Amino acid sequence: MRSLFLKIFLSFWLAMVLVSATLIASVIATQSQFNTMRAEEFDRTVMPVVAARAADILDDHGMGALANFLNSLQNTLHWQAYLFDDEGKEILSQPSPPEVDAIAQSALQTNETGFVTSHGTRFAATRTTGSTGTHYVLVIGTHIESVTEVLNAPIQTQFVRAAAVFFIAGFVCFWLTRYITAPILHLRAATHLLATGHLSTRVGEATGNRHDELAELSRDFDHMAEQIESLISSQRRLLADISHELRSPLARLTVALGLARLHANPESASALDRIEVEAERLNTLIGSLLRLARIEGGSESVQGELVALDQVVLDVAADADFEAQGRSRRVRVTQVDGCTVLGNRQLLRSAIENVIRNAVSYTDEGTEVQITLKKSHANGNGMAVISVRDRGRGVPEESLRDIFLPFYRVGDARDRFSGGSGLGLSITERAVRLHGGKVRAENCPDGGLLVELSLPSAAR
Repeated sequence: MRSLFLKIFLSFWLAMVLVSATLIASVIATQSQFNTMRAEEFDRTVMPVVAARAADILDDHGMGALANFLNSLQNTLHWQAYLFDDEGKEILSQPSPPEVDAIAQSALQTNETGFVTSHGTRFAATRTTGSTGTHYVLVIGTHIESVTEVLNAPIQTQFVRAAAVFFIAGFVCFWLTRYITAPILHLRAATHLLATGHLSTRVGEATGNRHDELAELSRDFDHMAEQIESLISSQRRLLADISHELRSPLARLTVALGLARLHANPESASALDRIEVEAERLNTLIGSLLRLARIEGGSESVQGELVALDQVVLDVAADADFEAQGRSRRVRVTQVDGCTVLGNRQLLRSAIENVIRNAVSYTDEGTEVQITLKKSHANGNGMAVISVRDRGRGVPEESLRDIFLPFYRVGDARDRFSGGSGLGLSITERAVRLHGGKVRAENCPDGGLLVELSLPSAAR
């Protein structure tokens, strides 16, 4: 059970049901005890009067009148009445339980009302004196209402009672649980949006007029989101501004380099060639920075063009293989399924090209980079999955997620010839995410790095 809402709801509901059951049980137990105490007090007050009346009827009117009197107690008050003489014998010779005989014998020795309970019946005995001075003992038995009898009711009534408790408790618990978890659900949704790049996400309006800890948490989240949006926006603006500003001096440097070649002697040609190579590297870096800034800023949009992804993969692989052969490496497409993606063709080509060129740079000499494009399904949706696998040394496990960060390079690849600028995979990750896809990397068991691009496919 992973849902916080369900955990809180069931916990509250169970607690309320248990509390209700405990209250009902305690009321029944207390009521039963109270009824017993009240009955004993009633017997102490009424029994002497009834006993005296029975003795007088016997002495004045005989056993027939006594029998009628005891029968009237049975019929009207549901009392089991027995009258014993001073020798402990029942006057009317009624069959009496052993406990009745015992309590009658005990009452003959004392003037106090005695009590005994047996088989759900409570017997009370008291001694009295008739009009002739004869001593008698009156024993009266009354039925005790047990807990099960208190609860005894028609099945329909019991069902209605139970349903009322469950539904009322459920409604209260549902409302309380929803009140508690609603801000958490809003925070969760906002966190997901913020993580996918929607930096303007806020949850302030969702809290309403709440002033509790969850409302404070929501306000803290909004403050955090504002700070993050401000910092990232500043970073993006700085990145774009620097890239644009670098373009002008780089263009002047290129012009100056061309003029220098016109008047250069053979001895300075190699130095000028080196300057030209570094200027070209700088130009490529600036271009990558500008593209990254456009993607981050939302300028690179998905135009809704149907792109034959299989053809793009084949074209990029052919170009990369031509360049790789000059470095004793190969690029081979081992499987390609026909896939169509809705998006920006140039952006998708750049994303795929960055991964393949990165793999060519790090695969060992004499090996090949293997590429596959397969159709798959995830959650009922069609996906196009591009896998690029090299035969290099791989990446440390702790760096697998970081290789898609701007300017990040694994420690042992920080050289100018193989390390690159650290922007290619960043552009790939953001371009794929812009198309609703995902990028992941993993080390292969037998060596090398596998980078996988998953994109939502469209029907041809």
